[in-house]
Amino acid sequence: MPARSFARNVITLMTGTTFAQALAVLVSPIITRMYSPENFGVFALYTSILGVLAVGACLRYELAIVLPEKDQDAANLLALSIIVCCGMAGLILSLVAVLRVPVANLLGAPELALWFWFLPLSLVTTGLFQAFNYWSTRQKQFRRLATRTITLSTVTAGAQIGNGAIFNCGSGCLIGGSILGQLTATGLLACQIGKNEGKLLKSYIVGSNIKRMLARYKDFPIYSSWSGLLNSASIMLPALLLGYFFTPVVVGYYALGHRVLALPMGVIGNSVSQVFFPRATEARRSGGLDRVTFNLFKRLLEIGFVPMMLLTIVAPDLFALVFGYQWWTAGEYVRWLSLWLIFVFISSPLSTIYLVLERQKIGFVMDAVMFCTRLLVLIIGGLMGEPLFTIAMFGITGAILWFLNCTYILFMAGVPIKQVCVAILQRVIIAIPFAFVPLIVLHIFDNSTAFVLAGVVSGLGFIVYQLFRIGKAGELI
Repeated sequence: MPARSFARNVITLMTGTTFAQALAVLVSPIITRMYSPENFGVFALYTSILGVLAVGACLRYELAIVLPEKDQDAANLLALSIIVCCGMAGLILSLVAVLRVPVANLLGAPELALWFWFLPLSLVTTGLFQAFNYWSTRQKQFRRLATRTITLSTVTAGAQIGNGAIFNCGSGCLIGGSILGQLTATGLLACQIGKNEGKLLKSYIVGSNIKRMLARYKDFPIYSSWSGLLNSASIMLPALLLGYFFTPVVVGYYALGHRVLALPMGVIGNSVSQVFFPRATEARRSGGLDRVTFNLFKRLLEIGFVPMMLLTIVAPDLFALVFGYQWWTAGEYVRWLSLWLIFVFISSPLSTIYLVLERQKIGFVMDAVMFCTRLLVLIIGGLMGEPLFTIAMFGITGAILWFLNCTYILFMAGVPIKQVCVAILQRVIIAIPFAFVPLIVLHIFDNSTAFVLAGVVSGLGFIVYQLFRIGKAGELI
C-alpha cells in the first residue's frame, strides 16, 4: 500500500466516522425530547449487553481474515466467521428463552425481558458486520466501510425519530431504530461484497478448507476472545467502581472527562488502526515491518502529544468555560486521564501487531495484567476515600502500563528501544515551546478565558501544521 494511499484511506474512514458522530450530536436535542431518561437507561442496558456479546460473536475468527497470503484462505475464514456467528446467535436465543425474565429483573428493568428476544438478531447483524468489515479491510475497500458507517448513523437516527413520532413505544423505539440501522447498513455492505467479490468467494469456499482454517487460527478464539472481553470490561470498570466507592457526581465527572478525551482520539485511532492492519500484514511478508511500525508510532506521537499536553495544562479552566464552573473538577480529572490516554491513542493502532505476528497469547497476558492492575488501583483508591487521588493513580498507572505495552509492541516489530526513547525525547523537546504559550498569556493577562483560548489556538495550530506537513509529504507512514 503506497504511503499516499495510506493517508487517503485513513481520511476516508475518518470522514465517515466524523459524519456519524456529528449526526448523533445534531439529532440528540430531538431524541432527548421524544424519550425519557428511563427509556435511554433501558436502551443503554440493551446496547451494553450486546456490546459484551458482540466481542465473541465470531469467536474472533474475523480478525484473522486479513492475515492469510491467499484470498482463498481469507474467503474460507469469512465463511467460518459467518457460520460461527449464526451458531452463537442460536445459543443466545436459547439462553434468552430461559433467562430473559430473571436477568431483566436483576438489572432493574423488567421491560427488557421483551426486548431481549431481539438480541440474537442484533448479534447476527453485528457479527456479520465485523466479518464483512475485515474482509473489506483486506480488500482495501475503505470507502465501502465509510459508506456503511454513514448509512448506519443516518438510518438509526431517522428510525428512532420516526418510531418515536409514530409509535411512541419508549425504549422499544430506540432499540428498534438501532436494529433497523444495523440491518440496513450490514445488508448494504453484504450487497456490495456480493456484487464485487461474490463469484470469487463462491469459487473459493470449500468445507474442508473451512475446517482447516478452524484449526489453523485456533488461537484467536482461545486468546483474542478473552482479550476482547477484558477490554470491554475495562471500559465499564471505572464507572462501576467509582460509583460503588464514591457518588454519582464523581462518576459524572469521570464520564464527561473520559468522553471528551476519547471521542476525537477514537475517530483518528480507529481509522488508523483499520488501515494499518493490512499494511502491517503486507510489510511482514515483504520485510520492513519495523520501518512502517516505527514511522506510524512517530506520526501518532507528533499528532497527539502536544495537544494532549496543552489539554493537561488548561483542562480545568477549559471545562469550567465550556460546560460551566460546576465541571471544573472534571477538568482536574482530565489532567490525569490524559497521561494514560495519550499512550492508548498511540498504542491502540499498533496493537494489531499482536495479530499480525500471531502473538495473541502475549496480547492476552498484557490485557490481563492491565485489567487486574487497574482494578487493584481503583479498589485501593476507593478504600482511601479520595476521588482525585484515585483518578490520579488510575491515570499514572495506565500511562506506565500502556507505555510498556507500546514499547514491547515496537520491540516485537523489530524497532530498537533506544530508537523509541530518542523519538519520544525529540517530541517532548518540540512540545515545550507550545506549552509556554498559554502560561505566558496567563502571566500577561491574568485571565482564565485568555489562558484557555491560548491553549486551544496553540493546540489546533500545531495539529493543522502537522496535518499540512503530512499532506504535503504525501505520507503518513
